[in-house]
Amino acid sequence: MDKIYTGNGDRGYTKTLSNFRISKSDAVVELLGCTDEFTAALAAANADVSDAELKKYINAVIKRMKEIKREFSGGQKTVTDECVKTVEGMIDRLGEKTAGTGGPETEKSRAASMLCLAAAIAKRLERAAVKAGQYNRLGPAVLSYMNRLCDLIEAFADYQETLDNEKDAGVRNNTGKRDLSPSAEGEVKNMAETALTLSLAKKLSEVIERKAASDGVRVVVAIVDAGANLILLHATDDAYIASVQIARDKAYTSVALKMFTHTALELSRGGALDGLDVTSANGLCLLGGGAPLKIGDRIVGGLGVSGGTAEEDTGFAVFGAECMKFLTE
Repeated sequence: MDKIYTGNGDRGYTKTLSNFRISKSDAVVELLGCTDEFTAALAAANADVSDAELKKYINAVIKRMKEIKREFSGGQKTVTDECVKTVEGMIDRLGEKTAGTGGPETEKSRAASMLCLAAAIAKRLERAAVKAGQYNRLGPAVLSYMNRLCDLIEAFADYQETLDNEKDAGVRNNTGKRDLSPSAEGEVKNMAETALTLSLAKKLSEVIERKAASDGVRVVVAIVDAGANLILLHATDDAYIASVQIARDKAYTSVALKMFTHTALELSRGGALDGLDVTSANGLCLLGGGAPLKIGDRIVGGLGVSGGTAEEDTGFAVFGAECMKFLTE
């Protein structure tokens, strides 16, 4: 078996592709190290990117950087002015997709955060290229290419943030919770029904389940009618077993008390429901995640969601209740 270690670099020197032995403190070695860091960060970001076009662009850059690394190490010079124009074209295409999409600043997704990290490393890579280029050891187009590369990775990050905003953007209510996103609005606008039927319950559950999946939460969704009779009980893959009963109890509670379960919890602590006995015997559950479902001003049923944190379940319940508002509009 070939050994990973050779001992040839123990004295602080390494060999380039052109068979020159140079110090590991040399500007070229620093440039090679920055290249490795950059491609590693970009590959890590790509693992969280789901957009097919963005993945294609990132993979193209990673592949190209492997070739450029060989040039840095003394191999054939491949970076030309045409390569610079190619990167500029990619930047322009992404810019067209993100133009005019500004909105309220939201928390970055992991993919967007990793791309921002890759952009920061790309700037360090450019500085290392400038340092190595001072000794005329790089091709004439390399510095221009490195400069455009920084702009390209920033364009990647902007594009990913745009995708995140399109997916998650929505009107926020007075409590700061995210309400209905435009994509969800489109899904429920065609559910123009006037009663809480099984068909409607299925569609509503699917919207909530997709939202939970996008947030990385495994949930159980329970929907009951105005008399607290169970209409639907859905458990996503690998959801907690305990969530099945908890979701049913939240749905029942929201109908029985005609309010959100998190609101009932607040009122049980010195408010109108102070002293309410919440036991498994009466089926009440004041954990966040229960919501009364209305058509107009009439309560037609209740929703219970369980599987995430109290805040997450409350958010899903609020989201579901907001979906119902669009059924008759």
